[in-house]
Amino acid sequence: MPKTTSLFAMLALSAIVSGQDPAPKPTPKPDAPKTESPKAEAPKVLAIGDRLPKGMSLRGLDGKVQPFDDLKGKVVVLHFWSSTCPWEVLAEPKLNALADEFAGKDVVVLGIAANANEIGEPPTQEAFDEKDADKRPYPKLRAKAAESKANHPILVDHDAVFGKLLDAKTTPHCFVFDKELVLQYQGALDDDGQGKKPSPTRYLHDAVTALLAGDKPGMQTTKPYG
Repeated sequence: MPKTTSLFAMLALSAIVSGQDPAPKPTPKPDAPKTESPKAEAPKVLAIGDRLPKGMSLRGLDGKVQPFDDLKGKVVVLHFWSSTCPWEVLAEPKLNALADEFAGKDVVVLGIAANANEIGEPPTQEAFDEKDADKRPYPKLRAKAAESKANHPILVDHDAVFGKLLDAKTTPHCFVFDKELVLQYQGALDDDGQGKKPSPTRYLHDAVTALLAGDKPGMQTTKPYG
């Protein structure tokens, strides 16, 4: 009886072995984990106390390039400017007066045109050498600057590089940097966007005055109008 049992066991084992594949199948590798493309980081926005990055520059309506590194040692006033914004009607004379008042006092006032619908595509540098002035770049902007008697340069911000860096919201949104190119004020030109106050609080003027005296502005952030 034991022999019969052993024979049956051997036959069963043989049947099992003969039914197997000659070689074991490789164990499938697990799928690689799916990775999402990294999301582009939002550009850094300068806050009060941040320094303007080195190497930045903008080209003016006349084609001349203004490197901002060259302005170190001066108080720099930037205001975002538009050739069509109705708020500029009141703002432009005030900005001209500010530039006049601080002329020769280590203060630079600069307008920045960043509205893509107004500035169009970036022109070539050669286009500014056109003999016919009417055919040079930015004819409408140049005409508006002349009409408003702008006594300070208007720079053009293609791709809104400065607009994004400063998170400019309106025209005129104003920014003041100290002599180390550190942002010390941002906001409104004054508290009288409608031109109705006989003695408005002159935020921009007060910020410049404080920085020239070696102090920080008493008010460093206000809400821009426009």
